[in-house]
Parts: sequence; C-alpha cells; structure tokens
Amino acid sequence: MNKTEMAQALVSKLDFVKTQKNANLIIDAFCDIIGESLRDGDSVQIMGFGKFKASLVKGREGKNPQDPDSTITIPDLYRIYFSSGQALKDKVNESLKKSSKKKAAAPAKAGKKSAPAKKSGKKKK
Repeated sequence: MNKTEMAQALVSKLDFVKTQKNANLIIDAFCDIIGESLRDGDSVQIMGFGKFKASLVKGREGKNPQDPDSTITIPDLYRIYFSSGQALKDKVNESLKKSSKKKAAAPAKAGKKSAPAKKSGKKKK
C-alpha cells in the first residue's frame, strides 16, 4: 500500500475525512510528528500498533565499494527501529489462526494407521 492508497482507505473508513487532500494532510502530519519526536531523542509508542525508536550509529571508516583500496568516512547517523505491538501482530496473523482452526476441526480419516517406527541402523549382536 502506498500513500495514495492509504489516503483513499482513510476517506472510505472515516466519515470525518471528506477528501483525499485531507487524508494526505493527516498522513503527512502523522509522519512529521513521529520524525520530529525521534529527532528530539524521544521514542514514539502507539499502544497495540508498535514502538518507533531512533538509535545513534557512530561514524566509522569504511571501504569504497568502487575502489576497494581507498577508504571513505561514514558519518554518524540515526537508525530507526520499529517493534510491532501485540494487536498489530494479532491482526496480521488473523488469517493464519482461522485456517489453523479449520484444519484442527477437520475429522481424522477412518482406517488410517500410523507409520511403523523406523529402525535404528545398529545391528544386534
């Protein structure tokens, strides 16, 4: 799903979002707020959805992939991490839970025997 599709989904799901332009403004504001909070050193936690966190990665010397004999300086940067909340995990795995219940509820076929145990490769003396 891209931003346009997300805006269309917001318009169709929420009555107070009348236009796609308003939906785009909401998405932009949401992303700006998260970005500003991470830049300021805060983490952003949305219960049930997940947690955004930024961690500083120190700069270092690295190899230039186009010229392995030369080195380049890799600057400090923030790496963004996201850990999903339980409600999001449950929503994503919802279809798997439904299909596993159907398989578990299916009756076993009559007359089917289990396979005999495998013999170990050792000989008896």
